[in-house]
Amino acid sequence: MLLAKTLTSSTFKLALIAIGTFGLIVSAIFGYVYLSTSAYVRSQSDRAIMAETMDLRSAYERSGREGLIALIRQRMTDKAFAGHVYILADPSSAVLAANLREWPPTAMARSGWTEFRTAGTSPEGSRSPLLRAMIEALPSGDRLLVGRDISDLDLFTGQIKTAVISA
Repeated sequence: MLLAKTLTSSTFKLALIAIGTFGLIVSAIFGYVYLSTSAYVRSQSDRAIMAETMDLRSAYERSGREGLIALIRQRMTDKAFAGHVYILADPSSAVLAANLREWPPTAMARSGWTEFRTAGTSPEGSRSPLLRAMIEALPSGDRLLVGRDISDLDLFTGQIKTAVISA
């Protein structure tokens, strides 16, 4: 009898409304933090990829295909470019220079942005890294893919989703 009276009381109903409102506000804050941080990190990554693409394109304009291949191979050995991905492919998608084995099958556009995971899994058995890249068609018909590992953003996305669900 006392439990039924408590469950139907206006105080209990107001408490439930307050708890629900608080939950919605916390979820909205997590959503805002996720969206703003994700947009910021993605824009920083996109700027770096675009700058790298412009550098490689200018090398192509100065030195042609062979100069671009030499620059890509040089960057593949440089530790400062460890998180970068480079692929230069001819019009038939045969790889001319790259630090990946093959052109990603999901990146079939002539130009523009793409996101993909590399083939296989990482040594720890976790998912393959998420890569964001820009594809550019060169005047000779070759295609240049320049990208970066954005696994940190992918991990952050998972953590925010977990926090929102937990809240």
